[in-house]
Amino acid sequence: MQIEGRNPVLESLLSKREFSFLKIQKGIKIDVKLKRILDLARSKRIRIEEMDRKKLDKMSETGSHQGVIGIVRERKTKTFSELIKLIDERKETPFLVYVREALYEFNLGAVIRTAECAGMQGVIVPPNRDITPQIVRASMGASEHIQIVKGSLFQIIKEAKEYAIRVIGIELSGEKNVYEADLTGPILFVVGGEDKSLSTEVGKKVDEVVKIPMRGKVNSLNMSVAAAVVIYEKLRQEISS
Repeated sequence: MQIEGRNPVLESLLSKREFSFLKIQKGIKIDVKLKRILDLARSKRIRIEEMDRKKLDKMSETGSHQGVIGIVRERKTKTFSELIKLIDERKETPFLVYVREALYEFNLGAVIRTAECAGMQGVIVPPNRDITPQIVRASMGASEHIQIVKGSLFQIIKEAKEYAIRVIGIELSGEKNVYEADLTGPILFVVGGEDKSLSTEVGKKVDEVVKIPMRGKVNSLNMSVAAAVVIYEKLRQEISS
């Protein structure tokens, strides 16, 4: 797998991701961040190769490599139960989000970035959703510091309830305003897709559906923005309690 861009590559190095080698643009000006990347790579004895800009451009999958591309080994994905066991070992309260559908890789990357910044332990995605270089780039490397779990929605909801984790859907049709809902304690948020709302069947499976108040003419928020609003409302409640 490729990691592209200075922040994502740096975060990958800091997260102890196993690198095969690192490619640096030949003749590029070495700034503070690039120097740190190179120093870390050398300290880990990662092979560093210089490459012409045109060849790097051709190799890049994101179109925004910033003169550095890391080739890393895939991580073994944890199961949901393994993630919960890890959270329990750390004596933490489960704080998770399931992204049901993300057609645009930037949106999923943005949710991952928000989740990591808020201190969540994991982001769960459908079984067919791969974490691509574009998603890693959009997350600014946050994907290297948070567990990404794959699983079908209904199975994850079932397992969450078995572990006494409340499952809360985020949807415009929710009965309760997010600012009126109690979001403290163990929670798994379920976020719908960009073009599809949570289905009636999903609404029946979750414990509660909350909505974000709208006062403008446009009646919906970008998926990643909606997730961020609710995630940080939980964080606010936790800090205030």
